[in-house]
Amino acid sequence: MGLTIHYNIEFNGTAKQLQAKLEKIRQACLDLPFEEVGEKVKTAKITRDIVKVWDWLQEMLSYPNNSDKNIAMRDLIMEKLGVTPWEMVELGEWKQEEGSRRHRKIIKPTTLVSLRLWPGKGCESADLNFQKRNGKFVCDSFCKTQYAENFVQCHLLVIQLLDLLKAENFIMVDIYDEGEYWETKDIKILAKNINESTAMISSILGGLQSIAKEKGMTVEAPIEKCQNYIKVDEG
Repeated sequence: MGLTIHYNIEFNGTAKQLQAKLEKIRQACLDLPFEEVGEKVKTAKITRDIVKVWDWLQEMLSYPNNSDKNIAMRDLIMEKLGVTPWEMVELGEWKQEEGSRRHRKIIKPTTLVSLRLWPGKGCESADLNFQKRNGKFVCDSFCKTQYAENFVQCHLLVIQLLDLLKAENFIMVDIYDEGEYWETKDIKILAKNINESTAMISSILGGLQSIAKEKGMTVEAPIEKCQNYIKVDEG
C-alpha cells in the first residue's frame, strides 16, 4: 500500500538496438540525482533450465518454508545463474487457469534487457526490465515512492525517467501515476495525493494497532518511519 507509479512500455527492435537505447538512458541518468545507476545495460538469455530452477525454488519457498535463510539461498542461486529474483518476478504473463477463475504467471524462455535504477533511500527501485514477448520487448513494472526519504525528488526522478524513454521513442503503452504528476506536471496535485495517501495509510494503521493492542499484539508499518506530507505555498 502506498503511492506508486505504474509503467507499461514497449520497444520494437532488436536486443542490440534496445541495449543501445537503454545505454543512452543510463548516461542521462548519471547526470540526475539517482542514488544508484547500474554500471551497464544487462542482456541475459532466460533459458528453459533457468525457468525450471526458478519454478522449483518458488515452490520450495511455499509456506511454511519461506524463511529468510531459504530466501537468501534462492537469491544466491539465481544470481549464480546471472539473473536477479526481481528480474524473474517481472517476467512472464498472467494466464487464467483452464476451468478456473484463478490466474497464474507463466514464464517462458526469453531475452531480457535490463537497467538497474534506484531513485533514493526509502524508495523502491525503478528498474527497467524488458522481456521479449510476442515479437517485441515489453517492460511492465512499477515504483512505489510513498516511503522515500526525499519523496518529491524521488517521485520526480521516476517521471523524468519516463520522459527520457518517451523522448527516445519508446512506446508508452500505459503510464499510471497515482500522484497524477505524469499527466499534470502540477506539484500541488502531487502534494494533495501524497497527503491523502499518507493520511489514509496512517488511519488504517492506527485502527489495526488498536485492535492488536487489545489482543496483546503489536503492528508495525513503514508509514511510522516515513510520513510524507507536502506543504505547497499558494503564492
